[in-house]
Amino acid sequence: MNPSILLAAPHRLPFLTGALAFGGLLMWWLAQLAQLYARLSGVPTTDMPPTLLHGPVMIYLGLTPFIFGFLLTVFPRWIGLPDLVLRQFAPVSVPLLNGVVLVLVALATGLDALILPGFGLVALGWAIALLVLLRVLWTGSKAGKPRCWHAWSALAGLTLGLVGLLSAITFFGGGSWDYLFHANRIGIGGFLLPIFLTVAHRMVPFFAGNVVEGYVRWRPDWLIAALWTSLLARLAGELLNIGWLAISANGALAALTGAMLWKWWPRASAPGLLIVLMWGFAWAPMGFTLAMLDTSTLALGRGPDHALMIGFAGSLLVAMVTRVTQGHSGRPLLMTAPAWLAFCAVQLAAVARLWAALQLELAEALLVSVGVLCLGMLPWLLRNMGIYLSPRSDGKAG
Repeated sequence: MNPSILLAAPHRLPFLTGALAFGGLLMWWLAQLAQLYARLSGVPTTDMPPTLLHGPVMIYLGLTPFIFGFLLTVFPRWIGLPDLVLRQFAPVSVPLLNGVVLVLVALATGLDALILPGFGLVALGWAIALLVLLRVLWTGSKAGKPRCWHAWSALAGLTLGLVGLLSAITFFGGGSWDYLFHANRIGIGGFLLPIFLTVAHRMVPFFAGNVVEGYVRWRPDWLIAALWTSLLARLAGELLNIGWLAISANGALAALTGAMLWKWWPRASAPGLLIVLMWGFAWAPMGFTLAMLDTSTLALGRGPDHALMIGFAGSLLVAMVTRVTQGHSGRPLLMTAPAWLAFCAVQLAAVARLWAALQLELAEALLVSVGVLCLGMLPWLLRNMGIYLSPRSDGKAG
């Protein structure tokens, strides 16, 4: 295998990094839960409790490389510019990989000293990515390209994500507990949810319009503004502990995403890749409804967060990564058997995690949730890693 293959296209190295990170973190978390609840012994553990590390590593390492691989690929295309070249995407991809590897080594060996530099390298790659993508927007503006609100929305989410990441780094460096709380809430509500909702707003109607007969694309620009207004209100309600604001914002988001699901749902025969996008998106109104109920009347614990992070984000991750991996490797745009296995595992894991939350973090349900994710996701991740390490099957460059 020629190492240059990994730098032949903007998505290859970040997607490989994401597969390595996501798979490694799933196995680490399963081992930690087994040691905590199933009396498994001999598992290396950092001095910092794994329960405190779980949020930041999954938010900023597990999903982030996939997001950068996707955005580095589609960002210039959204604006109508040529693809990024090596000197633009390599300075992002290489620090991300090195940072992920350092943190995975830290978690596997218990070496706390590697956590801070690992997150620091991820932050470096993140900051460079912001500059690269901002340059793309500036170039598009200079060239007279129409304003792309999806690109600006994604850039705003990435900017808030860097704020959350720096908050996590401050906590790891000895900062107060508030920094960890801010890192987790900003990471979910200011980074991951805006990014996944933005990408869905752009890609679902576009993809459906290409594969479903008679499909009417619906993606008004005002919807992005409405989503951002509600997301920021939700985040403010959480950070400032303003219950009525969080309740109202979650209700608005449940209504908006419910309307999106209804408008986007194909009324004719659709391929598997679109079906999983729609079923995955259905977790969004459900998750926001649960969050509204949790803040107002019911105590649902971490259930709403995991409905959104496992059910919604996890499902869309499988669908969109499969689509990019298949299409950009010269393969047919379809759900493979490993992809279906991964998608089904995400659904079962989300239900089990919700049940665990409803049962006051029931140990057996927690173990089932992570165990199912490991069994279902790892074959898909390993297959994809093999693709990223190989030339395109059609002989083309990229």
